[in-house]
Amino acid sequence: MSQKHVKSRHTAAKEPSKAVSALSSLNALGNTVVIRLVLATVIFAVSLIISMPDFVGIILLVLAAASAGYDIVMEAVSDVENGRYLATSVVVVVVSVIAFFIGFAIEGAAVVLLYQIGQLLLNYAKDHTEKAALELLAYQDEEVTAKVKAVVEDKNAASLNIHEVMLGSSGSVLKVAVFLALAYAIALPIFTNYSYIVSVHRALMIILIATPMSIVVSIPLSGIVGLCYSAQQGVVFNSAKDLEGMADANIAIFDKAGIFADECPRIIAMYSDVLDSATFMNFVAHAVYYSEQPVAKAIAAAYDQEYHLDVIKDFRDIPGYGVELSIDGIDVVFAEKEFLASRGVQLPEDSTAIGQVFYMVVAGKVMGKVVISSDVNDETENLVPEMKAVGISRCILLTDDSKEAGQQFAELMNFNEMYPQCSGDKRLEVISDISSKAKTNVIFVYASGIECHSPAAIDMRVGKKSKYADAIVDHEYINNIPFARQVAVRVREIAIENALFAFIVKALLIFLSIVGYCNLWFAIFIDFVAAVATILNTIRVTSESLITTLKYKSGK
Repeated sequence: MSQKHVKSRHTAAKEPSKAVSALSSLNALGNTVVIRLVLATVIFAVSLIISMPDFVGIILLVLAAASAGYDIVMEAVSDVENGRYLATSVVVVVVSVIAFFIGFAIEGAAVVLLYQIGQLLLNYAKDHTEKAALELLAYQDEEVTAKVKAVVEDKNAASLNIHEVMLGSSGSVLKVAVFLALAYAIALPIFTNYSYIVSVHRALMIILIATPMSIVVSIPLSGIVGLCYSAQQGVVFNSAKDLEGMADANIAIFDKAGIFADECPRIIAMYSDVLDSATFMNFVAHAVYYSEQPVAKAIAAAYDQEYHLDVIKDFRDIPGYGVELSIDGIDVVFAEKEFLASRGVQLPEDSTAIGQVFYMVVAGKVMGKVVISSDVNDETENLVPEMKAVGISRCILLTDDSKEAGQQFAELMNFNEMYPQCSGDKRLEVISDISSKAKTNVIFVYASGIECHSPAAIDMRVGKKSKYADAIVDHEYINNIPFARQVAVRVREIAIENALFAFIVKALLIFLSIVGYCNLWFAIFIDFVAAVATILNTIRVTSESLITTLKYKSGK
C-alpha cells in the first residue's frame, strides 16, 4: 500500500539520554512516595534480619506497611464511602489486614510495599509510553500536535470502548472470584486436612489476583499510541473511540467533490456562434446563479459583473445535469448533452472538448457551450483499491454528476456503488439509508457542504478543520485514510493481546494459589510485572501485532 509520509519541517532537537529521561520521569512520580518506600523497605528488612520478639517484629511490619501505604488506606476509605467496595485499593488493604490477623504478617506488609512499588513502575511505564507516542508527532504541524496532546490529556477522549467493556467484565469476574474464594476457604478444611488459616490464605491470593489491574491498565495507552501514529500520517481523530470505530467499519462513503475531483472546477473553454463572449457569459452566470452544482461554482468564480436577479424566474436545479429557468420570460436550459437529448434538443456533433460540456439553450435554440474541468486528483487514484485492501469491502460514491457520468467515474475508480445527482440534503438522505441498513460502522469522507454530523458512525473531513467531523485529513494526506484503518485494527488487536496475556498470567497464578505453590507477595509481584509488560507492548501498535502475524503465518 502506498503511504504518504509526513515531511520534516524542522531539524530534530538533540535527543536527551535515556538515563536523563528516566530520571526526569522518576522525579515526576513524587519524591515523597520514594522516600516513604525507602523508609518502609528499611523497616521491613530490619524486621526480617534482626532477631527480636515476635510482637516487636509485627509492630515493625505494621509500621513498614503504614509508611508505604497510608495513602492506599485513605484511597480505600474513599472508595468504600462512594460504594466501590471491590476497588483495587480496598482489596489490597483488606487482604493485607486479614493476612496480619491469620499469621502472615510478612506477606501482608509485602503486599502493601509491592503494590506501592508496582504503582510507581506502572506510572513510569505509562509516562514513558505516552512520551514515546507523542514523539511520533515531532515533525507534525503545531496545530495537529496541540490537538492530539489535548486528547491524550483528556481521559474520556483517550478511552476506548473495549476498555469500558473489559473493565465492566473484570468487575463481574472479581465478584465471582470473591464468591468462589469464600466458598473455597470454607470447603477446603471440610474435605481435606488443611486448616482454615491455610484455606483463608489461599482465598486471599485468589481475590488479590482477580483484581483487574493488569488486564485493563494498558488498554487506554494503546488508544493513545494509535491516535499519535495516525496523526503522524495526517489523519487526526477527535478521540480514541472515533479511531476504534474505524476497526468496526467495512463500508465507506465518499463524496466526489474535493476528494476525487476539484471541489471548485474551472472553466476550460466557452464557445458561442451567436453571442459575443461577454453577453454569453452574462447569460450563463444568471442561469446558474441559484444552483449548488460544481459548474455553478466554476462560473461564479469567473464572472465579475453585476447580477440582475429580478429577471430570473421559475428556476429549477437538476443535480447532475444542469438547470432550467426563464430569463425575462424566455425559457432557458443550461445542461449536459444527455438531459437535452431527453428533451428532444438537437445538438451539433462535438469532439473538441475534454471535460464536462454544458450547452446553453434559449427558446429551443443552442446558443453555445461551456466546458469545465473534470480532472481526477492523482493522490486518490488508488484510494478505493487500498480501502478494500484493508478490509473496507463496500466503497460507495456520491456525486453531483449525471447517472451516465457518475457510473463511468465509479467504474474507473473501482467503486462498488454510485449515487448520482447527490447535492445538498440528498447526500444525508443516502447516508442515512445506507447506515440504517448496515450491520457495521459506516465511514463518510467529504470535503465540504455538510454543516452537521452525518448519520454515518464516523465522519472524516478533508480539510484543515471541522466543527462536526470525527476526524480531519489534510488534502496532502488523503491517501493515508486506509492507513488509519490499519492503525485502528492494530489498536484493537494489541488491546486484545494484552488482555489475553494478563488473563493467562492470572489464571496460572490462581492455579498455583489453589495448589499451594504461591504466596501473596509473589502473586502481586508477578501481576505487576504482567501489567508493566502489557503497557510496554502497546508501542507495538506502530508495528505488526501478534494476531496479525499469526494470521499471516497461518495463511488467513
